[in-house]
Amino acid sequence: MAHSHHHHHHGDSLGGKAIMTAFFLNAGFAVIEFIGGIYTNSVAIKSDAIHDLGDSLTLLFSYFAEKFSHREEDATFTFGYRRFSVLAALINGLVLLGGTIYVLFEAVQRIKNPEPLEASGMIWFSLLGIAVNGLAAFKLKKENSLNTRMIMIHLLEDILGWAAVLVVSIVLLFKPWFVLDAVLSIFISFIILKGVFANFKNIGSILLQKFPEGLKVEELKTKILGLDHVEDVHMVRGWSIDESKFNLSLHVRVSLNTTINDLDILREEIEAFFREENVLYSNIQFEGKECSLVAEIKKA
Repeated sequence: MAHSHHHHHHGDSLGGKAIMTAFFLNAGFAVIEFIGGIYTNSVAIKSDAIHDLGDSLTLLFSYFAEKFSHREEDATFTFGYRRFSVLAALINGLVLLGGTIYVLFEAVQRIKNPEPLEASGMIWFSLLGIAVNGLAAFKLKKENSLNTRMIMIHLLEDILGWAAVLVVSIVLLFKPWFVLDAVLSIFISFIILKGVFANFKNIGSILLQKFPEGLKVEELKTKILGLDHVEDVHMVRGWSIDESKFNLSLHVRVSLNTTINDLDILREEIEAFFREENVLYSNIQFEGKECSLVAEIKKA
């Protein structure tokens, strides 16, 4: 006897609006950065201008993916659209990875051949960069999806990058150490790469259907075994729909004198446990002792 169940979660996230705000801020500032990079001759500003342009395109895609992810399931996507947010996070990460590699390449070239920089202009652009990206990050601070968190890494990279530009430009007012521009760019790039690969690990776990780390199998089994009529819990299978919502499938062996009404009550109690653990979909298969014996014989 099997039972499938899913829980509807109504209400759209404010993440879409925040992402769109970040898009307009990034796109507008990218244009200013191109001008500033040429004026100051800073590799950090030039690289960030190209990076921000790529970020803007990615943010635009993320907006539509985030909106799409809150649609209810249908005949085409029977588990809903939540993984569109995961897909957007993957694309964001790839763009960020490519942009960071480009920055590293440009920085290495500049270390080999340092060039003079316009320090005073760099100070003003760095302050503007910190303000713009800080505002975008503020708009996203209440969002915690994988997609918006990947975007926050984009913004963190920009804020740290502009902080590095500010430090370098202040030093350059007193010392002609032009190589610092490239050295700090490399340092920031490695910090960002660490965050990107950590998010890639989470994305990979979801797409490869790893059992959710947020769920404790033994704890769930203990709770279910404590319910009336339950004799055994086995064949527990689980995977993540996105980073915060999960799917579970399991077999529950019940005593032979269990009635249909008892099963309905038992199902509701099990699903109550699941709701506490953010299990969005569940498939509970009830079986009697004979069914279990047959399964064990087949397994042997």
